[in-house]
Amino acid sequence: MSALTTQLEQLKIQQEELEKRIQEEAETKKKLNNEASIERLEALVEPITENLNYIGPRDNIDRQPRLRNQYIKKHEIALSQYNNRIPRKKADLEQEEIYITLIGILKKQDERIKILESK
Repeated sequence: MSALTTQLEQLKIQQEELEKRIQEEAETKKKLNNEASIERLEALVEPITENLNYIGPRDNIDRQPRLRNQYIKKHEIALSQYNNRIPRKKADLEQEEIYITLIGILKKQDERIKILESK
């Protein structure tokens, strides 16, 4: 009899979990039906985040890195290999590009400040 009671309790727990999932999916669907909102964006990103955070079977938690970490490591290796293959600009050209960019940013900010001061 206790085995049947245990099974019944497990079924109740599964039912609660399924009801919760159904409710979450309904909320997600509702958010997705909203045309342009932060909630819609979050709902679209959520499955991607869950996939990247997936670890694997519980017995391998300590040994298996998250999928996100695997992708990041592969990306860093590929980027490093790419950067090693391309020719670099001379240091003076790189510095000049940085300074020109910074000067452009400062000019835009200065224009905005002048507009605000004139008001």
